[in-house]
Amino acid sequence: MHKFSLFYFKSFEFDYSNLQAKFYYSFDDEVFFEEVLDFYNENFKIIENIDNNILENILFHLHIAIGISYYKVFPTNDLIVESGFLDEFQIKFWQKFYTNWLWEFLYSNQISPKGLFNFINKSKKPKKNYIVENNEEFNSVSIKNKKSLISIWWWKDSIVSIELMKNAWMNFDLFVFWKIDPLKQFTSDISWNKILSVKRELSSNLFDLNKLWYYNWHVPITWIIAFSLEVVSYLYNYDYLILSNEKSASFWNTIWEWVNINHQYSKSLDFEKDFCEYVFKYISKKSSYFSLLRWLYEIKIAELFSKFAKKYFKNFSSCNNNFKITKNSNLSPYQRARERKMSLIYWSKSYWCNACPKCAFVFSILRPYLSKTEILEIFWEDLYERKDLENLFRELLWISGIKPFECVWEAEEVIYSMYLTIKNNYYAPFSSEENLWWWSRKSINLNSNLPFILQIFETEVLNQLDLKSIEKIEKKLVTIYNDDIIPSLLKDLIFKKL
Repeated sequence: MHKFSLFYFKSFEFDYSNLQAKFYYSFDDEVFFEEVLDFYNENFKIIENIDNNILENILFHLHIAIGISYYKVFPTNDLIVESGFLDEFQIKFWQKFYTNWLWEFLYSNQISPKGLFNFINKSKKPKKNYIVENNEEFNSVSIKNKKSLISIWWWKDSIVSIELMKNAWMNFDLFVFWKIDPLKQFTSDISWNKILSVKRELSSNLFDLNKLWYYNWHVPITWIIAFSLEVVSYLYNYDYLILSNEKSASFWNTIWEWVNINHQYSKSLDFEKDFCEYVFKYISKKSSYFSLLRWLYEIKIAELFSKFAKKYFKNFSSCNNNFKITKNSNLSPYQRARERKMSLIYWSKSYWCNACPKCAFVFSILRPYLSKTEILEIFWEDLYERKDLENLFRELLWISGIKPFECVWEAEEVIYSMYLTIKNNYYAPFSSEENLWWWSRKSINLNSNLPFILQIFETEVLNQLDLKSIEKIEKKLVTIYNDDIIPSLLKDLIFKKL
């Protein structure tokens, strides 16, 4: 493996004829990368009289954000900024975010963070900072006239945001970063909302270096989406940029180098606050970026999903394994099967791998609110009966190991979900009038109806808790919190309808 000394943010360009942006990077001016983002959408109209200075300013910040995808191939101490200028506040911002975005990568590869993330300007400071101004105040009369954009993936969370906004009679469009696959299209079709997309083309040199055993690791794509949304907000004149991250996304996975490492850092409240402060100061005073579900724990979101989103049950997924890009192909297994025109019946069984942390977690939090028929309609099997998933569920319950580096949430949510599943008598051989707590304290030998995973839960977790502990967990998870940055008028409107 050849060692590099410097990482360069070389330049970027924007083609106004096709709304295509190109971003250039390099290691030591020897290995070069070119990434392409396509902002053209034929069903959406861009603003008139685009200010070139404003757009270039937004693209510069997006250029710095995207760079992490290439920098992680071989993290160098120094990062040379040639495409613009970063002042002292901005350098601290990017140092913080590059560090937090890559903590999991550094931890997993045992790379010391000391000496990394030194952003060095090669360009001179510009005379003026071009930002999007806003002279119109939001008020209760105009809020429904604001243009909103909800970022969606395949997940239930964005579906809940869609239904909450529809329930509040808010007008909005959907946003997709990268590709509109069939599941996202299903969401659009079922919700009757149009999709505005940004298509992404990664540099082929990135995959070439991966084949040469340079570093290849997860990076939090949410923050790249965040900066891409600022371009979209300007070009297509959107006010509210909405994500669907929940309260527990701020919770860390493990501690290393005296730092809390959070796989979902770019989905955390800390990121949202810092990002919005940065945007307001350097990019736009008009757009408002926030997570609509920040005030809820995932277990509450699962309950809302089970009530309001039954029409989506066959057409959603929270499993990443079926959508990952492999080393040998730019297509995921899902997309390759679609290319071979496999039937929808086949893929309705394959939206979930049923073996990863996300599948296990989502199964757990949905189980208390869905009948056996409904849960099998989604997963096609009962994951609590899978003995080969024992170690995975032990990690989710924090019996052993650490919280998996995936978009899964706190152990208390899994504990409470399993408790509710037993309480709802989905596996119990007696009537609901019988006393749950007396029964659940009994030996598992008397509860042979419980599947394998719930037997472990009862023996090693539930029997160690008293009723007060369960009530404390319940109060924490079902409370509606206020530590968010959702515009108050919008939040009030949703609450009234909810």
